[in-house]
Amino acid sequence: MTSCCACEHAGSLACHRGETVTVRSLEEILATLDADGKLEGILFTPEMARFCGATFRVFRRAERTCVEGSADLRRLEGAVFLEGVRCNGSAHDGCQRGCLLFWKEAWLKPGDGQAGDIAAEHALSVAQLPTTRGDRYYCQSTELAAATSELPPGDLGYFYHDFRTNETTAWRFLYILGLRTVDFLWRRLFGRERASRPTGPRRKTDTAELDLQPGELVEVRSAEEIKATLDSEGRNRGLTFEPEMLRCCGRRYRVLTPVRRIIAETTGKMVELTNTVILDGVTCQGIYAKNCPRSHYLYWREAWLKRTHDPEHSARPGPA
Repeated sequence: MTSCCACEHAGSLACHRGETVTVRSLEEILATLDADGKLEGILFTPEMARFCGATFRVFRRAERTCVEGSADLRRLEGAVFLEGVRCNGSAHDGCQRGCLLFWKEAWLKPGDGQAGDIAAEHALSVAQLPTTRGDRYYCQSTELAAATSELPPGDLGYFYHDFRTNETTAWRFLYILGLRTVDFLWRRLFGRERASRPTGPRRKTDTAELDLQPGELVEVRSAEEIKATLDSEGRNRGLTFEPEMLRCCGRRYRVLTPVRRIIAETTGKMVELTNTVILDGVTCQGIYAKNCPRSHYLYWREAWLKRTHDPEHSARPGPA
């Protein structure tokens, strides 16, 4: 395990994938925040306090990100994601989005080489870290648009940067670049975006109630079976079936958790869900989102899954 070798500069690190860092103390982090609980636009939330003092590996640099409601990736600086460090929604009425948390490098210091030891719960005055603004929730996700800026349209330089800094493999670099090339040629030839999201014939989509529970083994239905549950916009009761989810068709996974409520990134409102689950180990890989590093959980309608009771099979992880 490699410790973060970059020198500290103005209290911050320049961290890269695979390096180890330790989260600074709560007192040190609070001292960096403005009156809105932010550092350079990135909010420090109550859910993050329990990680203070713990050591983790850097998962990805967060120099750009997808933002709901924006067609293109957006830029931010001096932030990273840590391996497995997700929001548990405990201070936001049990939101189950499970977002990877953004960490400003000023909140980190060189690691001690012992990754993954989560510190004990910290005493924290919630009043210091707001969780609502008016009638909307206030979290990293809802504030992300304001914390980021536009990337120049058509700029592909960050693909090369990802490859050079070990943020992606050669295969992923070439694959994503190929997708971008095909999309460009499609627009030039046909004057419109290439349709990549699966769509279906339904006007009003049906529901399926499997009452899936954590740990249950399920199989993702075939692409044709799933398309039959979608409307012309590729949605089932408002939830889209994303292109990346096609790679999971026919594979088996364990249910991580049912999803009942999530905060909408664009509105800050809590959205109630039914008959929807998260599958263990299945996250967005950024293949169709220009190598976005956010690694969102993908949401699965139970209509897209079937329960399997075969004891001879175990869950097969999806491709990396």
